[in-house]
Amino acid sequence: MLTHQAGVIYYYNVSIYHLVQSITEATDLQQLKEIISGVVGETCWAASFSYGDELSLDIGAKVPYSQKLMAGKEKGAWMLGTRATVWELKGTSQTIVTSNDDPETARQKVKVIEGAVITAIETNYPELALTVTFSNGCQLILFPEHDEDSDLPYWEMFTPYHMILKVGPGAKWSFTRSDVRAE
Repeated sequence: MLTHQAGVIYYYNVSIYHLVQSITEATDLQQLKEIISGVVGETCWAASFSYGDELSLDIGAKVPYSQKLMAGKEKGAWMLGTRATVWELKGTSQTIVTSNDDPETARQKVKVIEGAVITAIETNYPELALTVTFSNGCQLILFPEHDEDSDLPYWEMFTPYHMILKVGPGAKWSFTRSDVRAE
């Protein structure tokens, strides 16, 4: 069970580590929206690219990695990953960069959101697009492509509570422990 008060999400039963929700109507996103609202008011301090040129945002407190290979490096308490999803970063009057742009150009241009505070985050039904709004007027919009052959989530978010939220593939989302292997 989770509740949301004054920008803080409280997990009352952390022993639940595998929640899967089918999405058949807009209300099926309510709990998901409560989870992602935890990033509102947090700073995006790194925008980088991971394997496969997937955009990754480090948000909130800087946390040291627990893996020995990553000793001395930090990650965000919240981490948003685009997975294999098309995205667009808009400024106040025009598109700054998209996932279809040259990777080197994209690496430079996404830096505009580093240091900006997240002022709003929203996902919609039935598209499951995600819009992240920043204090500098930028908006990052993820546009899931509902490819029947892909088993990758459209986007995912690691939380400070050792949980990972995955949206997709298909009309579902899951919220599971990120530090426990699925059986």
